Amino acid sequence: MKHMTTPLLSIILPSYNNGRVLPATIARIGRVCPRNTEVIVVVDGSRDGTLQILSRLRLRHPRVRVLARTDRRGKGAAVRDGVLAARGHFISLIDADMAIDPSYVTRGLRQLQQNPELNAVIGWRETYHTGALRAILHVIFRWVGFLLFRMPYHDTQAPMKVFRANVAKSVFRRLQTRSYVFDIEMLFRTMIRGNGVAELPVVQRKTQSSLKWNLLLFSSIEMLRMYRTYIAHIVIRLLTHQKHSPFMDWFTLRHLLFWPLSWPLLWILQFFYLFVKQPMPIRNARLPSYPHTKPMLAFVHRTA
Repeated sequence: MKHMTTPLLSIILPSYNNGRVLPATIARIGRVCPRNTEVIVVVDGSRDGTLQILSRLRLRHPRVRVLARTDRRGKGAAVRDGVLAARGHFISLIDADMAIDPSYVTRGLRQLQQNPELNAVIGWRETYHTGALRAILHVIFRWVGFLLFRMPYHDTQAPMKVFRANVAKSVFRRLQTRSYVFDIEMLFRTMIRGNGVAELPVVQRKTQSSLKWNLLLFSSIEMLRMYRTYIAHIVIRLLTHQKHSPFMDWFTLRHLLFWPLSWPLLWILQFFYLFVKQPMPIRNARLPSYPHTKPMLAFVHRTA
């Protein structure tokens, strides 16, 4: 049995029907990222033969690991599974279609190595080649993050983030969000723990959009639940007299006035969601309470 070395970097690639682009993405990672890098592809219920493609691909790339689920659970759930299975000292999240070039991961990794006070580096899409809908959503998510959660970041949704492994695992063990708005909960949980976060300007190329209005509706439900979690966070800090917290002031307490409105709004969103084609079964629409253990996954390939 070969001696197992701890990778410097683990890169998580959530994949739903991205089989045809994975070979180019993994090859690019091999060229621009450190040699001691493992790539974890989390196959989220794909129906395009992704597993067959990966079974051939692993012969050329021995540090590729594959986690597979037969049912689609959402991007947030897929990333969470990958992070908890990662072995690297640093963990990065990027999209399987290489919307942002993996070379930015190396730049973010270098920033973390050079600055011990930093715990995460996130992408900031100063240049964003996309359609009108995604451009509008980009602005909306930025303002939602600021107005509801007081996030100071220019970009919460950029598909390029690098964390120290202990920070990433601590955050993702408690992650509840399954859709693509998981970034907001992830950054919120990172921020309230006082972790240093830096922004790295990146360029995102134009890729095929998978956004659908029913996914937007489901994501709105998840975002409202996140907001209610934030209100509960405020109440707990108030009751425990943590007045030194930057999240505990009268400006933040204004949210308590809107807490009663969150209940009917959530019911309305769920009502409409019942009448559209669900991105995942409605019986699972209530976010699960994940156990603080490693997920049950099918390992298609393990590397030594």
